[in-house]
Amino acid sequence: MLHKSSCTTYNSTMATPRGTATRARILQAAAELLADRNPRSLTVSEVARAAGVYPNQITHHFGSKDRLVVDAAFVRFLRDTTRLQSAGRRATTSAGFRDVLARTALAMPSTSLLVTALGLAQDDDVLRDRTSTLLAVLFRQSERWLERVVADHGWTSERGVARDARTFWSAVFGAVLFATAGAVGGPSDVDVAATVSITG
Repeated sequence: MLHKSSCTTYNSTMATPRGTATRARILQAAAELLADRNPRSLTVSEVARAAGVYPNQITHHFGSKDRLVVDAAFVRFLRDTTRLQSAGRRATTSAGFRDVLARTALAMPSTSLLVTALGLAQDDDVLRDRTSTLLAVLFRQSERWLERVVADHGWTSERGVARDARTFWSAVFGAVLFATAGAVGGPSDVDVAATVSITG
């Protein structure tokens, strides 16, 4: 549901071109390491080695490992949302569109990664502000994408695409959280598709 986003970092005010390049390298390295790693097990030293920087540069640019992890998880997640766009374009009915969005979002590996990363924000006020900003971007860009899809197909949204976007992602993240927490069943047992009110 998302086209693109830039995960700007914490100390980006007054950033030099060299500093910007260093931050981008750190973020890319962390995102790649998280491909098959639990965010909680990732270490600053691993990221530093992969990015070719000193560990204290990570703290300087991101504030903490957890804040880097959140940004890196969003990077992976935003890449995967291109799957939603591709899947959505193939849908010919509103019901098919709702179903394919739900299936694709729940199947993306980066969804569970992002849910885990978001959990790191519980005891960090700065990180909560950061996740709030990133989620707002997700909701806003998803809303814009849904507006285009609805207009292109002549469909309608009973509750409005803004509410659809927010409710959809909240349901996706909640379903994944319940599953990873050991709840009986899995994400597929939750009717995420029903949270989208697009018809036509």
